[in-house]
Amino acid sequence: MKTIAKERVDEITKQTAEPAWLKESRLKAFESYLKIPTPCNRDENWRRTEVDALDLSTLNVVVSDNKEKKAAKEPTVISEALGHLGKNLPYIYTTPQNVEIGNGDSELLSKGVIFCSLKTALAQHADLLSKYLAPENLPNPDFAQNDKFYLMNQSLFNCGAFLYVPKNVVLESPVLNVLSSGEETSIALFPRVIIIVEQGAKAEFVNICTATKGKTDDTSEALSLINSSIETYVGANGSLSYLDVSDFSSNTFAVSRVYNEVRRDGSLHASTIALGGWQIKSDIQTNLKEPGSKSDIRGVVLGAGSERYSFNTIQDHIAPDTSSTINFRVALKDSASSAYLGTIRVSKEGQRTDSYQSNKNLLLGSNAHADSIPKLEILADDVKCAHGATVGPADKEQIFYLMSRGLSSLEAEELIVTGFFRQVVQSCPVDGAGDWINSLVADKIHS
Repeated sequence: MKTIAKERVDEITKQTAEPAWLKESRLKAFESYLKIPTPCNRDENWRRTEVDALDLSTLNVVVSDNKEKKAAKEPTVISEALGHLGKNLPYIYTTPQNVEIGNGDSELLSKGVIFCSLKTALAQHADLLSKYLAPENLPNPDFAQNDKFYLMNQSLFNCGAFLYVPKNVVLESPVLNVLSSGEETSIALFPRVIIIVEQGAKAEFVNICTATKGKTDDTSEALSLINSSIETYVGANGSLSYLDVSDFSSNTFAVSRVYNEVRRDGSLHASTIALGGWQIKSDIQTNLKEPGSKSDIRGVVLGAGSERYSFNTIQDHIAPDTSSTINFRVALKDSASSAYLGTIRVSKEGQRTDSYQSNKNLLLGSNAHADSIPKLEILADDVKCAHGATVGPADKEQIFYLMSRGLSSLEAEELIVTGFFRQVVQSCPVDGAGDWINSLVADKIHS
């Protein structure tokens, strides 16, 4: 695979006037990126992906200095999300050309909360960010050292958001970060999101990644790359609810790397909703680092056409008395495919771990295909860990019954799929998110 030129790193650091330590971090990551081979579908973690179809050398790496802020037309997904979640929620809207702040919130500022674009955070809060972005402070998830796309993001991230919630501050409503690649093709975006919830604090964060879909969605057009990194840090007794919604065009190759870290008695609830893209590859690692920490990771995947999805979740129980739940549900139409690899890992110190992992796959198309690979890696002897996985076709009798009552085939399919997703969707703690997710699912089924 041809690669991105090193000059792109220099362009980003010059146009955004970043601190020296960040440039050092970028260059270090880029040097490591060059040394690591490109993954292929022979690698267990890259099943059912076609990386060779992506020509990095032809992609336009977007660099925006914001010297001229243009009025950007907000995608309808923003108004739809606000309609379900709350009309006056603060949000950040990012486009390939500029960064616009949608709705600010003076009450957040009075509490010491920081919610802004990553570029603004680097300009105004570099000291705080250095605790997480400086080379010596970077996290070390499984994909940190040997994943080419992760290192690509660490060296080239060019947009994103930053949320910081101080000690004991409670956010009463969620904040939104929206990224849209617009109608452009052959572009490369590298968003990076960092969320810090300090001790005793509570927050809700909604991340939306989208690409404008044309009427025909011509798959012969050149691919675009959206390579994102998300890092969340939940302090002792802190709580974070995180909702990630991705809905891309059929010309988008999307790669996502998520690292979650939870401290003593902290809790994380993360929901991933994947509704479109030529290929979506996502790794989600959660480190339960101190006693009492817990996580609940949920996923909803709806594939159609020839879309390919690949999800890899790792629940790392490092300390004793931790708990985790993973529940991924996948529905596939037409010839869409999915590969899920889920690992529960318990260290020697992780006594009294309580963890459960579930992956259920519903095949709606005769050519749809799903692989499910659950894994347990347990080194402690006092644990309660289990997993379950199913793959099966939709019940034709149920669909026939619904159609016999006057529903069209698509309406019947919608009821079957929303019922299949119901347990996961209803568990999302963000108010209004359930109805919004159901409407997005219905839109995809009927499109």
